[in-house]
Amino acid sequence: MRKCALRLLLIGLGLGWFVVAPQFAAAPSALAAAAGEVTTLEPATGGAAGAAPATAQATTEVDFGGPGIFTRAMQGGWVVFICLLILVSMSVVTWAVIIAKYFYLLRIGRTGEHFVKSFWDSRSLNDLNGRLADHPYSPVREVFRSGYAELVRGSQLRDLVTSADLAVHAALDNMNRSLGKAKAMERRRMERFMSILSISASACPFIGLFGTVWGIMGSFEGIARSGSASLAAVAPGISEALISTAFGLAAAIPAVVGYNLFAAKMRHLMATIDGFSADFLNIVERYLVSDKSKSAPVAGASAGLQSPLAERL
Repeated sequence: MRKCALRLLLIGLGLGWFVVAPQFAAAPSALAAAAGEVTTLEPATGGAAGAAPATAQATTEVDFGGPGIFTRAMQGGWVVFICLLILVSMSVVTWAVIIAKYFYLLRIGRTGEHFVKSFWDSRSLNDLNGRLADHPYSPVREVFRSGYAELVRGSQLRDLVTSADLAVHAALDNMNRSLGKAKAMERRRMERFMSILSISASACPFIGLFGTVWGIMGSFEGIARSGSASLAAVAPGISEALISTAFGLAAAIPAVVGYNLFAAKMRHLMATIDGFSADFLNIVERYLVSDKSKSAPVAGASAGLQSPLAERL
């Protein structure tokens, strides 16, 4: 699980850097060009002063339309750019987890339904256990495997105790605990990587907000140094800072939706597993209760993993 999470994180960081690297490389030249344009706006003497506002307006239009999102974010400061890089990486990892988890839950849901159908169609539990290799992985199959192994061990208690009632109660208690442990393990396996979605859903908006606040702080510092509080002086810095918040929401919204959808799907799968384990336990209990009056074990009960359930009771 940790190796898979690390791989997803490295893939997300690599893809995020692949996206922002061209913008990152072009940012110094964009800043130099912007500095040169600002230098040319210094008012000259005489009639050139009247053309300065028009030139400044044209330069402002180029600044808003030309640079890309990441270039504008880096113009807002290194902190804003780093926040944006983190958000892009987390967004890529979030989408990777969403896609992988969707197909994983879809697959185990289908294989689980097929196994439950085979369980009710099989002639005996021995027959179904012998054909476990023919069924692909599903949580229901693993629960059955654990319960069947405990059933075999529990059926051998009749050779060790004199009281049939004691043997039945011990076998049922052991099997119930074995089924509960198997269900808990399968639930943990289904919930793998769900923490990534919850972290993205809760942390990304705050990371974006942090980048926005930091960028706005820089904008106000620039206003204090220049002494101009006009909209033309405030808007560029605030626009660059708000990019971080937008990316934070873009990363958090899919994580929230995916987490809730997958949580509902896992609850449905766990309800199916609980129903199967209850039916399986009922069948075993009927067998043990009906068979407790027999003093001698059925042939083949202690041979490896062969269960005495030759027929479904």
